Order: sequence, then C-alpha cells, then structure tokens
Amino acid sequence: MKPGRNPKESAGGGRVLRWAVAVGLTLAAVAGVVWGVARIGDLARSRVGPRDRYAVRFADLACDVPPGLTRDTFLAEVRYVSNAPETVQALDPELPRTLGAAFAAHPWVAAFDGVTVSPEGEVRVRLRFRTPGLAVETADGRVRVVDVGGVLLPTGTAADGLPVLVGPVAVPGSPAGRAWEDPAVRRAVRLAEAHRLRRIERTAGGWRLTTADGKTLTVGE
Repeated sequence: MKPGRNPKESAGGGRVLRWAVAVGLTLAAVAGVVWGVARIGDLARSRVGPRDRYAVRFADLACDVPPGLTRDTFLAEVRYVSNAPETVQALDPELPRTLGAAFAAHPWVAAFDGVTVSPEGEVRVRLRFRTPGLAVETADGRVRVVDVGGVLLPTGTAADGLPVLVGPVAVPGSPAGRAWEDPAVRRAVRLAEAHRLRRIERTAGGWRLTTADGKTLTVGE
C-alpha cells in the first residue's frame, strides 16, 4: 500500500507554483514594456531623421520674383504677410496648400500654379505675377500703380512707361493686393486697356486721352 501525500506539502507546493507563475508574468510584462518603449524610441528617431533631412528653409525656396524685388526680399515679405513657418517639409502632402496660401497673400501674386520638388530636394514654386497697367496721381502727391485689373500694387512700384491718370485722386482706402474701388480709377483702367495711352485726364463732360503717339481723344463718361 502506497503511503498518502501530506496535505500540507501539497498546499505548500501549490503556493510555490502560483508564486512562480506570478513572478514569471510580472517579468514578462516588464520586458514587454521595456521593449515597447525602445521600439517607440526607434520609430521616433526613424521619423525625425527624414523630417530633418527633407526640411527646407522658406528663404531657400526657388521661385521667380516680381519686378523691382530680389528673391530674398520677396520671400521675406511673403513670410511676413502670411505668417509662414521658417521651414517646410519637401515631402509633406500638404505642401502645395501651405505654400499656395502663403504666396497668395502677397499683393504681387496673381496666381499660384503649383510646386515641384527635385530629386535633390529643391522646392520650386510656380507663380504668376500681376501686370502693372496704370499709374495714378493721388491727393497726397504720390503715384500709385494698379494692375490691368485695377488691383492696387505695393507702394514704390515703378510707373515707368505706364499711362498716367492725372489726379488728384483720393488716397486708396484698400491695401495693396485689393481692388482700388475709386470709380475714376476703375474707368481709367478700362480706357487704358482699350487704347494705347500716355495720359488720362478727367474733364467736366468726360475724359481727355493722350495716346502714345501724342494724339488727343475725347470720350464721354
């Protein structure tokens, strides 16, 4: 007859087994946490690297520039008026939207036509600029320029060779990049578009126009 097992020994063995299992599970959980933290760190580093690699300074963007401005000055003005970031990511899928909004804020920009990234990482912005169409003498003694659509261009835009609306016209209330809503300016823009003019002058009954070859025309309102 086989001797029976001591109940106390069986209970003790069960406690040891449960303790061993609990310790094993705890160690496994700790190891999992450590691995997870290390993995997250590896992923973070792998993502930071490409971000740094493809970061492009706004000041280094390639683009054409409006007349009278250098590229450095133009890009600095774009950043200022749009509050654009100091750097952009060349591989950011939102890059066209970001740069489109930034450049559209500049009064010289008529249209943003997209952006390309070269294999070397150069970011080139394609733009269309406003075409100066008329110089306007204002009541404060200055000359301001509007484009062929009547949009006010920045102060200091060269008026050489443009037809001149002889003033004085009230100082524009709108900022550069917006349409100059003065009726005389709007009418003069249309006249300048229809004729090759040197000078436009408002009269009591209409407009006196001097053409590029020196001839004088009179038109009604």
